[in-house]
Amino acid sequence: WGVVNTYFGEVCEKEQCVVVHLKGKLEDGQLVAVKKLALEKSQQGEAEFLSEVRMITSIQHKNLVRLLGCCSEGPQRLLVYEYMKNKSLDLIIYGKSDQYLDWNTRFQIILGIARGLQYLHEDSHLRIVHRDIKASNILLDDKFQPRIGDFGLARFFPEDQAYLSTTFAGTLGYTAPEYAIRGQLSEKADIYSFGVLVLEIISCRKNTNLNLPLEMQYLPEYAWKLYERSKLIDLIDPRMRNAGFIEKDVMQTIHVALLCLQAQANIRPPMSEIVAMLTWKVEMVKSPSKPTFLERKNRWKNEKHSWETVSADFPSNVESESPSLTPPPNSRDYTASQSFSGTMI
Repeated sequence: WGVVNTYFGEVCEKEQCVVVHLKGKLEDGQLVAVKKLALEKSQQGEAEFLSEVRMITSIQHKNLVRLLGCCSEGPQRLLVYEYMKNKSLDLIIYGKSDQYLDWNTRFQIILGIARGLQYLHEDSHLRIVHRDIKASNILLDDKFQPRIGDFGLARFFPEDQAYLSTTFAGTLGYTAPEYAIRGQLSEKADIYSFGVLVLEIISCRKNTNLNLPLEMQYLPEYAWKLYERSKLIDLIDPRMRNAGFIEKDVMQTIHVALLCLQAQANIRPPMSEIVAMLTWKVEMVKSPSKPTFLERKNRWKNEKHSWETVSADFPSNVESESPSLTPPPNSRDYTASQSFSGTMI
């Protein structure tokens, strides 16, 4: 029912599961994105595949990527999504593309991500934690509306639990300290990641860059120092400063991001409150306090530890499996005979 004709993403290796992103076309002419998981010796990829299918077919929101179909045959796993013309956010904000986003577009992306997370955490019939909110998992359509993608690490969350105790999975740099260090997973971990991502979108840089001067290397730390000095304007992408923006709106958004990075998970605002603050529907009465990563980083400095290695010093051996769902009957499950053919170029 279609042919894969273009390679457009990175080849990623997750343990022994190779992830390749392809572009294809259905018989009706619709462009699609194909996520191909090639299993080798491990079954890790199959578990990730099934988790993503169950998760995505059970939820629908304009700011979540839409799954059109799937294929599972032998070692081959395919997930077929709607194609996003502007690909992933990281290509733009990390300088891999010459595209420039003005403030209105950046804010549209930030607000869309926030609304997608609000749906996952509070408004869907399930309580879902994504666990891997980062720039490369945010896809952009032709109008730069964001869609949260890659639900391979997501977890259903029991309504009666404050958090799950589980082994760490995700991306360091975006990870909430209570999750990376103690394995305590809740919606607040997504909120922390969202805060880091907002700072990246505004500054147009990665959260960690060791090529920069020392105080600028870790973005949340640098943002906090600028906040203390009342110089948050220096955090903003210079191109955006030249193009112009409404300062109070950008400052409000940075303050919201800092609230998302609070040391104690329970004082980070829920996504519904974040959306309300971003849209000025409620007044932001709280002032952010010093994020915990700064204290922890300084505490370990003399022993040559960094944030990237802290989680290894506090391993969590407690593992909890959250419930899964069977895909609804209207989801499309394609057999190998119906799957894409062709070669990657």
